Amino acid sequence: MLKVLIIDDDSIVLFIQEKMLKKYGITDAPISFQDARKAIDFLKIQKSGDIFLILLDINMPGMNGWDVLDVIREMEISEKVFVFMVTSSIDNYDKEKAKNYKNVISFIEKPISVDNCIKIKEHPELKPYLLD
Repeated sequence: MLKVLIIDDDSIVLFIQEKMLKKYGITDAPISFQDARKAIDFLKIQKSGDIFLILLDINMPGMNGWDVLDVIREMEISEKVFVFMVTSSIDNYDKEKAKNYKNVISFIEKPISVDNCIKIKEHPELKPYLLD
């Protein structure tokens, strides 16, 4: 089963992303976290049979997106976690750094758009797990 997580410190971004993911049939029940540590705690107790799509903000206070990726890399479920990095500016440095993380499959520039939702739905690694 695909579980879609949104990790972003901005409550308005969370709200918009939840609405967009539902409206465009990516998930009917996104799981949102304003605190990255709570998202990690959630992932630590998940079943190994699940697949995870994470929309992950890069710049957050405390634990940022890179810190989250470092933890995910060491988790047992790491092979089943697909990450779209979500950022307000797509910096080439971030794209280069992301190459060090096999879980990162793409970038999305904020705010999430219809085109971004189509990009998610059409991604070959995710397509088998998404709603019809």
